[in-house]
Amino acid sequence: MTFMQPNKIKSQKMRIFEVASMIQFSQKGHTKSVFYDSDRIKAQVMGFEPGQRIPPCKMDRDVVFFVLSGSGKIIVDGEEKKIEKHSWIFVPKEIESRSLQADTRMSVLAIQLR
Repeated sequence: MTFMQPNKIKSQKMRIFEVASMIQFSQKGHTKSVFYDSDRIKAQVMGFEPGQRIPPCKMDRDVVFFVLSGSGKIIVDGEEKKIEKHSWIFVPKEIESRSLQADTRMSVLAIQLR
């Protein structure tokens, strides 16, 4: 897995990541692989087996989720919505609670905006 430190990013004009090769799954719980972290953006890819979830929590940053494969649901302040491959979800930092849960094997790209 390639992980970029902020001081290395400034010297490069562009960086391409092969996200598909970073996706991992585990029966023990959802996985996450942070592959980019700078003063403006943190990017990670997460893998979920059916039934696995991120428990409800509050983020102090805006977050964009993009479903790469599979399907599940997102629960934002108690409101549940179905998500599936190619769903793009924006959750502002002002939201009190958000959670993801997989119905099928699901992979998600998550980008935190700082």
